[in-house]
Amino acid sequence: MQLAQTRAVSRFALEIDNIQIRYIIGYRMLASPDIKLSLPHWTPKQALIANNPAKRKILVAGRRFGKTTLFSRVACDAFLQGKRVLEAAPVAKQTNAFWTRTKRYLRPLTDRGIAKKWDTDRVIEMGAGHIQAQTAFDADTLRGDWADVLLLDEYSFMDESAWTVVGAPMLLDKDGEAWFAFTPNRRNHAFRLYNQAVADESNTWAYIHGTSYDNPYLSPEALTNITSDMTEDMIQQEIMAVFLEDQGAVFRNITACMNAPETTPEEHQGHSIVAGLDWGKQNDSTATSIGCIDCKKEIARDRFNKIDYHFQYKRIEELWRHWGVCNALVELNSIGEPGFEALERAGLPVTAFDTTAVSKPPLIENLSLVFQRAEWQFQPDRLWTAEIEAYERKVNPNTGRSSYSAPEGCHDDTVIARALMTWIGANRPWLIA
Repeated sequence: MQLAQTRAVSRFALEIDNIQIRYIIGYRMLASPDIKLSLPHWTPKQALIANNPAKRKILVAGRRFGKTTLFSRVACDAFLQGKRVLEAAPVAKQTNAFWTRTKRYLRPLTDRGIAKKWDTDRVIEMGAGHIQAQTAFDADTLRGDWADVLLLDEYSFMDESAWTVVGAPMLLDKDGEAWFAFTPNRRNHAFRLYNQAVADESNTWAYIHGTSYDNPYLSPEALTNITSDMTEDMIQQEIMAVFLEDQGAVFRNITACMNAPETTPEEHQGHSIVAGLDWGKQNDSTATSIGCIDCKKEIARDRFNKIDYHFQYKRIEELWRHWGVCNALVELNSIGEPGFEALERAGLPVTAFDTTAVSKPPLIENLSLVFQRAEWQFQPDRLWTAEIEAYERKVNPNTGRSSYSAPEGCHDDTVIARALMTWIGANRPWLIA
């Protein structure tokens, strides 16, 4: 193979899936025949997340979905564009699986000496392109590096700091991408990150949920073998990628209570319709939940932010009048009082709820019982359900008193709206006109 040293650029044609692609990848002109690389095709579910332009991507999926294969393909694509890729997994077995796939896909380059490979360090380099695979149960082992693309495999089994303290700063210089792939590990830090992606409205985050059944190359026999010695809980978590409730979860029996159908005001003529309203604060959203006491069902909901308060008042008024709300419980906070007064002046039937350390626990505990006893059905909505799932209870070690809130970085607007709606529906029947 002859190398011409006359230019500071390296060029050659790659054939990937029968498509000719010409790459500029290095420091010298390479005189070489075309090289064929065989990279895995995206499955339909993989393609949804791979083709999303977001800078932060989360894949929650069951066993054998193809998480590691997806990461290998992502790494190869970035590598061939001259990017620096760092893949990390919590145990060596997982890191080795990624490394074995990746070096196999790139073998036509390493065999010809176009790319260099170091198995001991699990590194492949070709010009500016760089891939490194690293075991990182201890997040500190990732310190001191940087990346254009960071791949955190089975993040739910890593320490949270692998992203928050170590990973995120790696991407700052080049405005890099971060990918997270994991099977749930109950409702830990990975669950909270997933909820952050669900709630994101800036298009920075993208997410996808997949089960083992979404892998078209996995046979029914293989699935049977995988699940043969699993409990029902383990099947839900490991195969269906369901976030199981923690021992300290505030709300249980959630899935069984998310079956309220879409409906119309005409179907609830003559019924008692109530609403709960939580005003947005700073980066929070304003949320309202509307329910029918007779049917014990949530019949409408709305959530919005970054809207002038005057338009918020009008939007709420129109929605409540459309559904015939006869009483609404409205939270008071720093901005709640003027909002409450505006709704009152508009002639809406509103009652104030002053949220304090004393009044909030009974409010949340009432909603918790509603879910536990399946007393109400709520409309299914991924974001609204995610806030219910993530809600936390903390106990003061000195007083023994419980406090309730969303995890750090998450929101609870929809939780409070539903809590207020069910509270007025269950505990204050005398308010209903």
